[in-house]
Amino acid sequence: MSAVVRYRIRNRELLELLACCAGVGLAAWLYQKTLGITGAGGWSAESILGLSIMALTCWLVTVFSDGAWTGGLRLWIDRFFSAVGLTLVILYGLVYVFHITPTPWPIVVSGCSFSIVLVALIARRQPALAKGTPGILLVGFDSSVKAFAPFLRSRIVGVLDRDAACVPPGLPFMGDLTRLDEAVASRRPECIIVSEQAGVSSRQLLNLRYSGISVETGPAVYENLVQRVSWAHLDPLDLLFSSASIGNRAALAFQAIYTNLIGLGLLLVLLPLLLVTAVTLGVFLGGNPLEQIECLGFQRIPFQKLRFRIRRRDGRSSRIGNAVSRLHLVNLPQLINVVRGEMALFGPPAARRIFAERIRQIIPLYSQRFTVKPGILGWSQANLRAQNTAPDEALCLEYDLYYVKQESPSLDLDILARTIFGVTP
Repeated sequence: MSAVVRYRIRNRELLELLACCAGVGLAAWLYQKTLGITGAGGWSAESILGLSIMALTCWLVTVFSDGAWTGGLRLWIDRFFSAVGLTLVILYGLVYVFHITPTPWPIVVSGCSFSIVLVALIARRQPALAKGTPGILLVGFDSSVKAFAPFLRSRIVGVLDRDAACVPPGLPFMGDLTRLDEAVASRRPECIIVSEQAGVSSRQLLNLRYSGISVETGPAVYENLVQRVSWAHLDPLDLLFSSASIGNRAALAFQAIYTNLIGLGLLLVLLPLLLVTAVTLGVFLGGNPLEQIECLGFQRIPFQKLRFRIRRRDGRSSRIGNAVSRLHLVNLPQLINVVRGEMALFGPPAARRIFAERIRQIIPLYSQRFTVKPGILGWSQANLRAQNTAPDEALCLEYDLYYVKQESPSLDLDILARTIFGVTP
């Protein structure tokens, strides 16, 4: 590693701090130009204090989220919300205590945005500095490791497993698990990924961690790369001591606010379309145009999910029903469930009560999906929508559990983008 590279790595935090200062300064300068303020006389000592606090807050957010910038747009949005929220809390806390002049909110929003974009651009250069670093050693090769191995194939330097037949061609098989120390000495990996069935002693893994080698579990890597939870390899203790067992309270509270507001707005805007569709179905099909399906909601509380009835009373399909289905209007009445607080815009799909109770007996972890409200749009639907066949319920559960653990506004935006545009941000 050259002296220039070592200098960049040692001074990354300083570069990020300077980037945050530059982003905040750019936002303040643009704000001045927009209002027609010239010179530095428009900024008081209180204003400069607010700008300094904003730059420091953005920098702290980037420091405590180090290494997360490779996760794509969704994590970038999370850091933006964190920076804006923490900045507003600190600034308006000072306003309340010391009665100082608050920093204008356009500067807060644009300053945090510019700062994090600049830091992200700096962080994007870090993987290029590590191209020559050692790779990954896989200890054990179960189904979860098999699922994410293609994502890491170019960095895998060796695989240890009891059965060589389990290791696919192209991966360097190095023998059974007793050769772990030999494999570490010869390949010098930077990370060891251990499957749940490997049976390696904790003391041996702890010694490797103390020697400077990162040790990760297969299910954790599976979750990060495949973006779903391997429920078959999930230890019940992981849920017992995890906040995911009761849901992310902060995310639930924030989601309740924007879900109700957006849901009410959409219901008011789409009310004429909802009424026209309901009247048309009532005239052509006869009877009530809505059907109610008993489902389990938040904390397994039953509710009646609303949807348009697209079949005749005898169960036969109809032209008008098929047209409503092709226009994706069948679930439009679920906006009423959202406004009533029974559903959210985003979340695991609502499951019929009888079906959910039966699945819960077979898969006990199925109950975890009820720690959040069911949604009109879901992570499992967004990822499995291209399949022509009915998706496996176990696979849907993996995506639903991932949403429960990772629930955030950025994940909701990710679901919306995948659903509308069919792309991954």
